[in-house]
Amino acid sequence: MPTYVSFYLDDVAPYVASGGELLPVDASALVDVLEYIRQEGIRGAISVIPGMYTLLLRPKNSHERRFAEVVARLGEYPVDPHMEIMTHQNLFDFSRMEQTDGPSEAEWLDDPEVGVEEYKRYFLDTIIAGRELGVRYTGLSTPGTHPDMNPKVWEALLRLAEEGEFPNSAVPVFATIEEGDVPMEPRVRARRDKFVVLDMPSGVWDYLASWRNSPDWVNVDHYVDGEGGGHLASLIKAGSFMAIFHMHWQGLNPQTGLGWKPFQEMIGRLKSMFGGMIEWKRPSEIALEFAKGGGPSW
Repeated sequence: MPTYVSFYLDDVAPYVASGGELLPVDASALVDVLEYIRQEGIRGAISVIPGMYTLLLRPKNSHERRFAEVVARLGEYPVDPHMEIMTHQNLFDFSRMEQTDGPSEAEWLDDPEVGVEEYKRYFLDTIIAGRELGVRYTGLSTPGTHPDMNPKVWEALLRLAEEGEFPNSAVPVFATIEEGDVPMEPRVRARRDKFVVLDMPSGVWDYLASWRNSPDWVNVDHYVDGEGGGHLASLIKAGSFMAIFHMHWQGLNPQTGLGWKPFQEMIGRLKSMFGGMIEWKRPSEIALEFAKGGGPSW
């Protein structure tokens, strides 16, 4: 059985933070990434964050409008739209359609005082915002890592799946990075009948410039080196059910990112050395395959 390979691309937005200021990244950069994904036959998930730095639902200029238009076309490409979530910053007030003074969405996901219904309502409002942009979310990528996330998050997502708010009965979630755990498979966090919410961690830290967009965080060998070693390679050679890695828009985007060419080099190595041992799938497809087959630990 091949190892299912996929990726998460986080923090996708029309601007990136750099040196204390926001720099615009043109929609053409996102098109370049999407076209490369399609041409190379690779699969993954891309964050769609309606309120990161700006409100894409209400674009203020032609730059933001073009970016929103490309986001609306994600369905043409082999990628899953993930919510990460409404702002990736402070909580959003949907009644006023503006960001609040706090707390952050990252803190809120770990807060043990938050109940299932509050999570469910916020997720649903974000899902509705995504639909207004033209996307239907398949899962959740969390802002930051959350090894101790409030378990009520999993239950809220399960209830939304049961109500048909996700396109599939299996919902993938990227909340943790677990480099060094070999082999890897999805972990069931909530399930009822045919519906299941799965924790699907990245197995490799982002060394494609990361959110820092720093040359210190560029290392193709960390994934696959010239001799077939590296963390992504080790997952494949161990026969893992899945091998997922993650990247950040700040480092990957072809306009300002230092990780764009290293990413292409890594994909070339991966395909040339392990092409016969891997199969590219979106996280949602991996989740469905795991659920359909019962999964190794189902």
